[in-house]
Amino acid sequence: MSDDFSHRTRVEVRFRDIDAFGHVNNAVVSSYLELARVRYLIDVLGIDPVGRMPLILAMIKIDYLSPIFFRDEVHIASRVDWIGNSSIAMAHHLQAGDSRDLARSSSVLVTYDYEQARPMPVPDDWRGLLVAHEGHSLERPRASA
Repeated sequence: MSDDFSHRTRVEVRFRDIDAFGHVNNAVVSSYLELARVRYLIDVLGIDPVGRMPLILAMIKIDYLSPIFFRDEVHIASRVDWIGNSSIAMAHHLQAGDSRDLARSSSVLVTYDYEQARPMPVPDDWRGLLVAHEGHSLERPRASA
């Protein structure tokens, strides 16, 4: 698995994850990604996910590369790609224990103030922790003209 991903989560495929076609259903893959995303946030930011985590998933894209089967061991590599004013972009790479590429995903999280019911700036301490964990600048790329 590529070294440019800074965090790892292992998922054991459960029997209930399998659909009528004998592979893991796409909605379940999304839940695997949620697990990896939340574990990253717990490990790096120390966020307590129970209650109101001040983040909302704004976008997710998944490219499915190979079916995931019942006996597969799924390894999910995660990283933060950039941090905007109120958004954090993440990337994930799913791979089987036998090194088969299963899926690639990108997502955008928005820091959210539930009391004000609106996005809020990414906290400065989060920026520092994420940059330290990733080991490089996480400035959001500028759109080309």
